[in-house]
Amino acid sequence: DLAALAALGARDALAPARTIKHAPEYTTRTALADAGFSEPFVEDFFRPFLSGVFLEDTLETSSRVFHLVWRSMLRGALCLPAFGVQSVPRALAAALPEGTVRLGAPVSGLADGAVLMADGTELPARAVVVATGAGAAARMLPGLDVPAQRTVSTYYHVAPRSPLRQPVLLVDTHRRVLNTCVLSEVAPEYAPRGSALVATSVPGDDTEPGRSAVVTALAEMYGTDTTGWDLLVARTIEDALPAMPPPWPLTRTCRTGKGRYVCGDHRGTGSVQGALASGARAAREVLEDLGGK
Repeated sequence: DLAALAALGARDALAPARTIKHAPEYTTRTALADAGFSEPFVEDFFRPFLSGVFLEDTLETSSRVFHLVWRSMLRGALCLPAFGVQSVPRALAAALPEGTVRLGAPVSGLADGAVLMADGTELPARAVVVATGAGAAARMLPGLDVPAQRTVSTYYHVAPRSPLRQPVLLVDTHRRVLNTCVLSEVAPEYAPRGSALVATSVPGDDTEPGRSAVVTALAEMYGTDTTGWDLLVARTIEDALPAMPPPWPLTRTCRTGKGRYVCGDHRGTGSVQGALASGARAAREVLEDLGGK
């Protein structure tokens, strides 16, 4: 298994992305078996780890998606912005002319050459890009082909001290949780001095029995007493990730009609990277259609 892991790492890290995109496509489980991994290794390592990556535990995700994600992990480093994930859109917005972005302005629908605002006004637009989750995009663009979605819930606990003085991700071979991490060990700004913030994700919706089961699992995983941990908040994301079984189109046009475009990770690889890549593709297509540079 270690030899197979080294071979897999070398192949995916060094292979050009285009090679992976055009490789034969199977499920991830089939790809791992073909790569020489034993069933026990898949069950004890890949399955619990990838369940948190793809939000499914049958390893049915496209092998092309798996290899691209694995390649990114090998070639890069995971990180968290010091001031939260909201730092990413704020950084993008900061580069735009003042007044470009409108906040608190919900959209009710689309019309020919315009966007219909919830307050009844119309905003003229030569091009409209629907950059939302799959559900909202389908409501704005009837007939849009959208994949099934995965739901995930994350529990944020405040602990009086860090249960693990390392910025690492723990996975659960018993599959009670997808994964857990002491976020304040990754980004110290996430918790005040003298306490720690622990994030734990589970598949599906937040439930009261689920909360109790999570606390019990965390006590075992971290090897500590969790009775003094306070639940700060629980968040459920219904459209957290698209289901990506084969055949899965890694690249598709963002055009849905004249002056209409759509982007999001549901149009590529389910990830923040996939969302950004889809947005960049939409921008290129808009510029091409409008005759811009």
